Amino acid sequence: MKILKILFFLSIITLHLTAKDNININLTQEEKAYLKAHPVLKINNSLNYPPFNYNQNGIAKGFSVEYMNLLAKKLGIKIKYITGPTWEQFIKMLEEDKLDAIINIVKTKQRAKEIDFSLIYHTEANTIYVRKGDETVDSLEDLNNKTLILIKSSFVQESIKKYYPNIKQILADNILEAITKLSKGEGDAIIGKKNVFDYIISKNEISNIIPTNYVDDNRMVSLIRIGVNKKNSLLKEIIKKAQRSVSDSEMLDLKKKWFGTKEHEPITIKNFLTKDEINYISKRKVFRVCTRKDIRPIEFKENGLYKGIVIDILNQISDFTDMRFDFVETNSWDEAKLFLKRGRCDFISTVANGNEVIDFANTTKIFLNYKLAIITQKNKPVVSSLKDILNKKIAIEENSDFIPLLKAINPGIKILKTKSHRKSLEAVSLGEAYFALEALPIASYYISKYSMKNLYISRYTGMSYSINMAINKNNEKLLHILNKSLSMIPKSQYREILNKWTTISFETIFDFTYFWEIAIILILLSSIFAYRHYLLNKLNKELTLANEEIEKKTIELAKQKLLFETLYNKAADGVILISEGKFYSCNEAMLKILKYKKEELLNKTITDISPRNQPSGELSAQEAKDYLKRTLKKGVTNFEWILTNKDMENIWVEIVFTAIEIENKKVIHAVIRDITKRKLLEQELEDLNINLEKRIKKEIKKNEINTQQLIQQSRLAQMGEMISMIAHQWRQPLSAISATTNNLILKMIIDEKVDKEYFDKELKLITDYSQYLSSTIDDFRNFFKSDKEKIVFELKDIIEKSLSMIKTSLDARSIIVIKNIDSKCKLFTYPGELQQVILNILKNAEDALTERRVSNRKISISTKQENGNFIIINISDNGGGIKEAILDKIFDPYFSTKNKRDGTGLGLYMSKIIINEHCEGNLKVKNGDEGAIFSIELPILKEEENSDVT
Repeated sequence: MKILKILFFLSIITLHLTAKDNININLTQEEKAYLKAHPVLKINNSLNYPPFNYNQNGIAKGFSVEYMNLLAKKLGIKIKYITGPTWEQFIKMLEEDKLDAIINIVKTKQRAKEIDFSLIYHTEANTIYVRKGDETVDSLEDLNNKTLILIKSSFVQESIKKYYPNIKQILADNILEAITKLSKGEGDAIIGKKNVFDYIISKNEISNIIPTNYVDDNRMVSLIRIGVNKKNSLLKEIIKKAQRSVSDSEMLDLKKKWFGTKEHEPITIKNFLTKDEINYISKRKVFRVCTRKDIRPIEFKENGLYKGIVIDILNQISDFTDMRFDFVETNSWDEAKLFLKRGRCDFISTVANGNEVIDFANTTKIFLNYKLAIITQKNKPVVSSLKDILNKKIAIEENSDFIPLLKAINPGIKILKTKSHRKSLEAVSLGEAYFALEALPIASYYISKYSMKNLYISRYTGMSYSINMAINKNNEKLLHILNKSLSMIPKSQYREILNKWTTISFETIFDFTYFWEIAIILILLSSIFAYRHYLLNKLNKELTLANEEIEKKTIELAKQKLLFETLYNKAADGVILISEGKFYSCNEAMLKILKYKKEELLNKTITDISPRNQPSGELSAQEAKDYLKRTLKKGVTNFEWILTNKDMENIWVEIVFTAIEIENKKVIHAVIRDITKRKLLEQELEDLNINLEKRIKKEIKKNEINTQQLIQQSRLAQMGEMISMIAHQWRQPLSAISATTNNLILKMIIDEKVDKEYFDKELKLITDYSQYLSSTIDDFRNFFKSDKEKIVFELKDIIEKSLSMIKTSLDARSIIVIKNIDSKCKLFTYPGELQQVILNILKNAEDALTERRVSNRKISISTKQENGNFIIINISDNGGGIKEAILDKIFDPYFSTKNKRDGTGLGLYMSKIIINEHCEGNLKVKNGDEGAIFSIELPILKEEENSDVT
C-alpha cells in the first residue's frame, strides 16, 4: 500500500515536471536570417531605475535587464546596453531607429503610433509619495487642483494628463530630480513604482518623503513590456516567441531575486498612519465589528469562530496596526444597519451595497470585487448573455440587492427567493430553478463543499459583487485608518486569502474510500499519458494564444454585425433586399423615400413602384428584368431610374444592384438614393448653358464688329498723317511736271516751232511723273481698304510698300532706314492689317526721333526665322527708348505719350489686337541699347501649306 502511495505521488510530480519543461523557440527562416544579420541588439540601460533597469559601476543591472539577458540567451544573440540618455531621449532614439528595443515600457495610445509592443512580462502598481506632514493626501482625488511632479514622457505623466486634467504637473528628467523637487516643496506629491522610489530615497538619504497609498485606478497600473520600432515588426515577433519560451520557474526565480524581499516588506503602523491616528488606536484598543454568520466564504461563523475572506483581511489589518476586533453577530443585513446606526458597533465589515447606508455612514474603498457568474446545470446550453435567459426561473437570496435590478430589466422575471446562497445553488442543482447569479468565490465554495458536480459556470455577466466596509459618519478618523490599512495589504496577500477559501473545500470532501482505485488509475494514466502531457504542454501556450485570437475574432464579428445592422437601419440611402424579384427586407430610409409602411412595401416588385415607361421609352417591367439578370451575371449594376411613391409622385433615383449570398441563396442588395433635386438642378443648368451659349455667340459677334470698327477707327486716325505723306510724296513730281510744262511753253514762245524729239522727251517726263502719282494713290487706297480674307504674300513686298509710303517724310527728317529682310519668306494672313501695324510702328519711331531731336537718326528693320516655324520682324530706332514706368502700358487702349492733338492712344492697342488675335502672332516691345525694339512674331507659310492654300 505504501508503494502505491509513493507511485501515486511520483506520477503527480512527473506530470508537474513535464508540464514545466522549456518550450523550444520555433523561428521562421526570415526570423533566423534577421538574427544572423543582427547578432547584437542595442538596448536601453537607465542610470537610476532600480530594481528594474539601472547601472552600477558601469554594469547594467535589474529585473528587466536580466529578463532581456535570458531572452537573448535563448535566441543565441548578444546585448549591447546603451547608458546615459534620459527616458525621453531613449524614446526618441527608438523612434529614430538608433535603438533596437526599450525593455521596461508601458503601452499607451500615443506611444503605439510609433512603437510596437511585446507581451506583458510584469505588472506593477504605482504609489503616491508626499512630504512628511501631508499624509492625508492618499488618493488622486485629494490631488485635484494640486501639483504633481512627474517624469517627462513617462506612462504615469501621460495617464495623469489624460484622466486627471485638473491635477497640475511639474516635469522632471529623472526620478531623483522629481524626488528632490518634492523634498524642496516645489510640488505636492509624486507618483511612481514603490520599489524604485524606496531604493532611490534610501540611497540618497532623503528623510522627509514618505508613501501614503497605492493609486486606486486600474488605468494607472503599469503593464511592463518590451518596445520596438513600429517598422521592426519582425523583431517584435521574435521577442514574443522568446517570451513564450520562458518557463514559470525561470520567471519565478527572477521575481524572487529582484522583488522577493521587497514585495512582502513588513508593514508597521509607522509606515502609513499619522501620529494622531496611532494615538486614536492606542486609546481605543478594541473596535466592535458587525458581522454576518452566513455569507460563506466571505464571512461566517463555524464552531463558535468567525472565519472567511473578510475575517482574514481584518486579521491582517490587526497584525500591522495593533487594532483588536470584537465581532458582534448580526442575523441579517437590516439588523447590521440598525446596530451601526445605534452605535452598537463601530463598523460593518461586509457591505455589498453602500447606497443603503449613505444617509448615516461612510464606506471604505472597495477592497473585494468579483464578477457575477451565471450558474446552470452542465447539461444546459452555454448561455451567451444574461438577457437570453431572463425568461427562465432564477434562484436568488431573498435579501439580494440584484432583485430590483433584474426586475427593472425584465419585470416578468420568475424569481425563486431562497434563505441563503447555498439554497440558491441547491435549487439549480435539483432543477427547481434554471440558473443562479453568484460571485465567483461563493459559487466555487458551495459547489465544491457540497459536491454539486452537475453545476458549472456557464457565463460571466457584466455585473460585479463588490464589497467595502461601512463606518458611522461621525467617525471619519476610523474611515481613514481602514482605507489606508486596506491599501497597505499587498495584492499577493489578497490572492492568497482568496485561494485559501476557494480551494479548501476540495480537501475536506475528499472520499478516501476510493483512494486506492483512483491511485491505480492515476498511475496507469500517468504512464500512458506522461509523454502526451509533455507534448501538449509545448503546444499549450500556442493554443492559449489561438483561443485568445478566436475570442478577439468573435468580438470583432459581433462588432461588425452590430455595425452592419446600424449601417443598414440608419443609412441615409434606401436599402432593399430582393429575392426572386420581390422585396423581402428594407430599411427606414427606403420607407421615407417611398412614403410606404413596411408591411405595404414588402413583397412588391420594382415594377410595382415604377411608372409604365422609363425616360428611355422602354417598359419599366422589361428594363427592371434586364437589370436584375445583368446583376446576377456580372455581380454589380448601377443605373438611374424613376420610381413612383405612394402619392403617385415620380422620384428620380440612383440604384446600385449588388448580387450577394444569404444562407446559400442568391439575393440582390439594392442601394437607392433620391436624386430628384439633383436632376432638377441638372435641367436648370442645361437650360442656363443653352442660353449662355447663345449669349456668348452674340457677344463674340458684337465684339468682332467692335474690333473691326476700332481697326477702321485707328486707320482713320492715321488719315491725317497719310494726307501729309501724300503731300510730301506729290510735291516733287508736281513741281517737276510744272517745270517741264513751263519749259515747253517757253520753248514754243521763243522758237515757235519745237523739235519733235525734244517734245517727246519732255512729254515722257510728264507721263512718268503722272504714273508715279497714280501709283502713290493706289498704295494709299489699298492701305485704307479693309481685308476680308487671308491671302498668301511675300513679307518683303509689304515692308517695301510701307517704307515707300513714308519715304518722303523720312527723307525730309533726315532719317536713315537700315534694312535686312529675308526675300523668300511668305505669309498667309491679312496684308493690309500687317501693313497698318508696320506703318504705325515706323511712324511712332519717326515721331520719337523728331521730338527728341536725335542726331544721326536711324530706323532698323530686319527679319529672321526662328525654329523654322516663325518669322520675327524687328523694328528699332535710336531714339532713347520708352520709359520703364510706362513700358507695360503702351498697348493699353487710349494710352498715348503724345499730345492730345497728335495721338488717340489706339495705334499700338489696335496693332496688338491685329497681330495677336487676327494674325495669330505676338507683338511685344523692349528697350535696347539705343532705343525701343518692337518685335512682330508671325507663323511662316511652309511649302506644303503654300500649295494647299493656292
